[in-house]
Amino acid sequence: MEPHFSAELTLLGMACDLVGGLYLAYDLFGGEKGPLSTMTRLVNYSLLMIAGFIFTLGPKFALIAGIGLGTAFGLHIDRIGKGKKETFWFLVGIGTIRALAISLALYISDFKTLALLLGPAALIISIVSPKLKLTPAEFYQSDKKPHLKKAQLVIALALGGLAAATAIVGANFGADSAKVAHFGIKLGLTFAGTVLVVTTLAPMIEWYADNLPDRSFGFAGAILFMTGFLIQSIPSLVVMFDIVK
Repeated sequence: MEPHFSAELTLLGMACDLVGGLYLAYDLFGGEKGPLSTMTRLVNYSLLMIAGFIFTLGPKFALIAGIGLGTAFGLHIDRIGKGKKETFWFLVGIGTIRALAISLALYISDFKTLALLLGPAALIISIVSPKLKLTPAEFYQSDKKPHLKKAQLVIALALGGLAAATAIVGANFGADSAKVAHFGIKLGLTFAGTVLVVTTLAPMIEWYADNLPDRSFGFAGAILFMTGFLIQSIPSLVVMFDIVK
């Protein structure tokens, strides 16, 4: 079996185990009133971000950027859900998480110039956007039905447009400008689509997190544990039974 594919299967299985473990623990330690509610949000939103990035921007970028952006979004939603204010230092903190995630993802993907441009831009946007009322606070709600609001569309278009524009500008400062510009357009479209989907699904996720019986999370956790085990066993089974010569 090709090593990269084997590694991807193993990571997918580990992700299932991680989510399954959190859901089981969520069941055991008190649901939304327990200590794991924040962690469950972070993992759920990180997985959504990774799923949005992986097919167009590749697994390396998706894993790093998805975890960072999903964590920042989850922390923001969690703070709003608990009725806490968006303080300046909180915005700096989640902005730093976004900046580091985007910069590292671009650097690993061999777009070093874009890493230097988009990282600081993400930090600035995280601090400035609340003053423009372009934050999760503008569309947060804990109801089951996902629906589109103007703020979500504006946020998605603004982030996607900024990412694409910055990448196109960055293409003028390095070699292989056509490759960088092409990646920038793809990055912008992917960012816009992923942000739009995540922010639209967020109300449904929050509703399920707050209203589903804790035993439902325990059952889902057990299923995910078994799924993760099966996925991680595939490379070993292939080698053991000489399925691929």
